[in-house]
Amino acid sequence: MKKIIFHADGFGDLLVCFKAIYALKMLYPQYKLILLHSGNFLSDKEFLRNINFIDEVMYESQFFEKLQKLDPQIFVSTRRDSAFFRELQKLHLKKVVVYPHFYSVVRTNFLTPLFFRGKKHMSECVLQLVRKIDKRHFDENFPKLDFNKVKDFLPSDENLTNEFLKGIKKYEKIIGINAFSNFSERSGVNFFIKDWIILALNLAKQYPNFLFVLLNFEENCIQYNIAQNTNIKVFVNNHSIASLVSISKKLDYLITIDTGNLHICDILQIPTLAFTRKLTAFRFSGGSYGGGEFDNLIVKPGWQKKYQEVFDAFSKKAFEKIKALK
Repeated sequence: MKKIIFHADGFGDLLVCFKAIYALKMLYPQYKLILLHSGNFLSDKEFLRNINFIDEVMYESQFFEKLQKLDPQIFVSTRRDSAFFRELQKLHLKKVVVYPHFYSVVRTNFLTPLFFRGKKHMSECVLQLVRKIDKRHFDENFPKLDFNKVKDFLPSDENLTNEFLKGIKKYEKIIGINAFSNFSERSGVNFFIKDWIILALNLAKQYPNFLFVLLNFEENCIQYNIAQNTNIKVFVNNHSIASLVSISKKLDYLITIDTGNLHICDILQIPTLAFTRKLTAFRFSGGSYGGGEFDNLIVKPGWQKKYQEVFDAFSKKAFEKIKALK
C-alpha cells in the first residue's frame, strides 16, 4: 500500500495541523497515512493512535533511519531548517513537500509551495503543502471537505469529567480558565497566578449562575488556594489528552494563554479569549475552524512595563465576552 508520512514538531503545532492531516486522508484515501515523530514531546501517545483518520502513529528516536525504511511515496514536513533538509536529501525519497527555504527550493525532489505567509494562520500554511502534492486534485476536491467533522474524531475520556461534575448543580454556562503553559512561561507572556485568581473570583461574583473552572494538571506546580464551595472549581487533569478533550467539550467559553488547550478548543469550536504575543496570534491562535468566536489580547515585547494596564485590559475583555453569553 502506498504511504504518505506527515511530520510536525510539538503537540501544539500538530493540533494546528489537523486540518491538513484530515485533508490528506480525505484527498488521498488510497494511501496509508502515517504520523512519524521522535516521541519526546508527548506523554499520552495513545491519543493520536485513537484518531480514526490517522492510519498509524510512529514514535521513533532514529527518525531518519525509520523514514528511509518506510520509503513513503510522499513525505510532508512542517520543519524548516537546512540541517534537517540535508539529512532528508541523503534519503533520496520520491517526493518531499516542505516550506520554501534556500536549500529546499533548488532540490528537484523537494516540492516547495511559494506563497506569502504574511498573517496567515499556520493551518492555512500547512494546507499549502497539501495543495503542492497535486494542485488540480486539491482545487477540485478541497471545497467538498467538511472540516466541522474533525472535532468528532478527537478521542474523549469521560471518567475524570464525570467524577468532577458529579454533585455540582447545573449552571447556565461553564467557563474554562487556563492560566498555565510551559511555552508561555518560557516566552514571558503570562500574568501572575494571583491575578488569574482575582479575575476568576471577580467573574464568579458577577455571574453567580455560571460555573468557572480553573484548568490544572496534576504535575503542574501551580496551586489554586481558593474555596471551592462557590461557583469556582478546579479541574486537575492527568496525562490523558482525551480527558482534556472531555472537559473542554463541556465548556461554553475558554479564557486562556497560549497552550495546547487553546488548539483543542479551536478544533471543538469553543469560543475563546486568549492572552498571547503577536507572532503566536497570527500563526497559532484559534478561530481557524470558523465555528467558534475567537478573540485575543496581543502584547509586544516589554509589555511587563505596563503590567497592570495590560491585565486590566484583558480583564475588561473577559467581562465583555462573558456578559455576551447571557
